[in-house]
Amino acid sequence: MKASAKYRIHRTIAIIVVPLLIISTATGFFRANQKWYWEDGYKKKKNPSDFFIAKELIPVHILTQKIDSVSRKKNQYQEITIQNENGTLYYKLITTSKEKFLVEAVTGEIVTPLSSSLAADFAVQYVKKKSEIKSCSLITNYTPRKAKEAKPVYKIEFDNEVHSQVFLDYYTGEIVEDIDDNRKFGIWIVRLHDYDFFNSKRSISSGVGIGLLLLALSGLWIYKIKPKKNGILRDN
Repeated sequence: MKASAKYRIHRTIAIIVVPLLIISTATGFFRANQKWYWEDGYKKKKNPSDFFIAKELIPVHILTQKIDSVSRKKNQYQEITIQNENGTLYYKLITTSKEKFLVEAVTGEIVTPLSSSLAADFAVQYVKKKSEIKSCSLITNYTPRKAKEAKPVYKIEFDNEVHSQVFLDYYTGEIVEDIDDNRKFGIWIVRLHDYDFFNSKRSISSGVGIGLLLLALSGLWIYKIKPKKNGILRDN
């Protein structure tokens, strides 16, 4: 093959791969210094409330009987925990079939699935500064950023300077996603760094890696060491 053809192949690969490499390097710098825009406390309560137990909590066996009666089947429970949501204690029960129930710990009221007003009460705990709720809507088929399966969630939007959005599980009130303008930028940087677009599932990243390998091989192909004759490199 002529040298000019070798150069054209090498140059074409470089034109495709080098810009992507520059993007990866730049976004990698932002990822390494994410404290500029990604504050600590992701998916954590910024305004946790104290609680005071004025009455005895409902015994667990009464709750399980009540849930079995409502669901009309005998459930096996693999996890039962107590959590504080905005100053009120709740039991969270998870069955072996992965069904989840949230029950008010003093009254025994089953609050699963959550009402929009209760979801709004839960959501205010995850916003750093107290802000008015702009909207609260139910999304029946939401796929979280790091999950594969969709689930029903409440999306609660706040009227603050960073346009906070909190996504809560429809059944338990657990936080699913915590997004604001700064985190949107961070998520965009991560996606750009990983070339996570068009549902590629890292196939674009693999293509870039293969392109870099081809770029290196084509460079060696052009500049390979050739035998010397009279002190001058001799081309094949």
